[in-house]
Amino acid sequence: MSSLPWSLLSGCGPRVFLVDLAVFKPPQEWRVDQDYTHKLWRDTQRYSPEEIDFQERVYARSGLSRDRAHLPPWLNPQHCGNDQRTDLAAAEAEARLTMTGAVQALLDKTGLRPSDIDILVTTCSIYCPTPSLASLLVNAFGMRPDVQSYSLGGMGCANGVVAVNLLADLLKARPNCNALFVTTEATTPAYYRGNDRSRLVTNLLFRTGAAAVLLSNKPRLAARAKYALRQCVRVHTGASAEAYGAIHYSPDASGLNGIFLGKNVVAEASRGLALALRRVAPHVLTWGQLAEAVAAEVRGKMGRGQCGKREASGGGKSGSGGEEKQAPPTAAAMEARAGGSPPPSPSSSRCTSPASSGGVSPPPRRSPSSSSSSPSYRPNFQQSTVRHFLLHAGGAKVLDGLGEALQLDEGRLGPSRAVLRDYGNVSSSSTWYALAHVETEAGVRAGERLMQVGVGSGMKSGVNVWQALRDVREVHPAWAHLLSPEQRQRLGRQVDVSHALRHMMGRLMLALALTALALVLGAAGLRA
Repeated sequence: MSSLPWSLLSGCGPRVFLVDLAVFKPPQEWRVDQDYTHKLWRDTQRYSPEEIDFQERVYARSGLSRDRAHLPPWLNPQHCGNDQRTDLAAAEAEARLTMTGAVQALLDKTGLRPSDIDILVTTCSIYCPTPSLASLLVNAFGMRPDVQSYSLGGMGCANGVVAVNLLADLLKARPNCNALFVTTEATTPAYYRGNDRSRLVTNLLFRTGAAAVLLSNKPRLAARAKYALRQCVRVHTGASAEAYGAIHYSPDASGLNGIFLGKNVVAEASRGLALALRRVAPHVLTWGQLAEAVAAEVRGKMGRGQCGKREASGGGKSGSGGEEKQAPPTAAAMEARAGGSPPPSPSSSRCTSPASSGGVSPPPRRSPSSSSSSPSYRPNFQQSTVRHFLLHAGGAKVLDGLGEALQLDEGRLGPSRAVLRDYGNVSSSSTWYALAHVETEAGVRAGERLMQVGVGSGMKSGVNVWQALRDVREVHPAWAHLLSPEQRQRLGRQVDVSHALRHMMGRLMLALALTALALVLGAAGLRA
């Protein structure tokens, strides 16, 4: 089936290009050996046997490799035992190493200089120092005094996706600019020293990582850019007390700070994501899928209309007292009523037009009888115009929920599961690691679309849709271990590094031209 006319349906105004990206690869000695860690806990009685068993069960189902994800030496039990450091100096050291590492790799790839950056946006949820992380990068790289910098904090895992909306707005307001977006989550201040199970989980999932992304609206960069931003949708359901309290950084009963993860995290994330998907679906579904959605909507309205007429005429089933007999509730309905089941997942929401889905309230819940008479349309995003999916790797259950909502098979979930396996939950950087994985292992063909999905505290949900402007296949160092030496050598020869060379050659030619012009003007002045 044919795809939609993107030029008519793009929702982000003037074109925003993703020129390139780089993700940080931590040193190999930072790898966490979970078997060693559990043995250390038992030998030193760091936790009670019940607490150790709980953490082992959680880790076994987490989706993380037992020996690949990374933590800095002052948190890694193989280096520090049970004597973790969480002071500000250690937090700054982690943030500085990861963020500058990602930015330097990006500058090396693109051939740009720090002075070429017009807009700088950083995001880190827990670690928000003074001076800011944006100031740290301005100082580290000697950026221009007029660089427009913003340091975002407290916005959680979703902000690697959601903040693209802010960057797009900034680029709309400032033509002919380059924007640098740097994402990380410093694990040092987020480490939890207590025994509250709702906070211990984050020690098992969150790991070190960072990403640097170059966005631009400069027309001259269009030819070398990888992707164009086609859709950017963000949703915030924080007006709900349940959503607002699902994730928070706070002290436990003993006064020890940690990230609290409520049991309703996946349910609340699903409700927010449902709203975002309803708004983006009309722009990525095929014409056939849109026709199915319209037909389902018409059938639903007709069914509800007929039901209303029967009720008005008293045609419903009634007992001796003339009252309508309701069908006995199902076991699932009873569990939901008692709080044992989450709210409806995003996969059950109708696909509607942007105009009818622009609110922030969740889709209305239906009784079992009404949903069976007029089932809502459930779009299969794997059959849509989107080819690649970059999902927040928050945990195995999170990815299972996202995959179910989008109706994706394991092949489409593969890049995000690989991020979780090899790097853990790297918070706002996770979807960028997934993009680097896609570019390394599968590659992206010109014209293909990629959907970037983020969820996080607040609760916030974001969906970005990108379209490849050219064929993209390169070996990112963070994923080189997935390829054989022969593949790395072959792809290394195919990587287009001419952009950086052309950029430097252009600077050289401009300098020579200006020098020649100065000499000509000087000679003319002497003759005069």
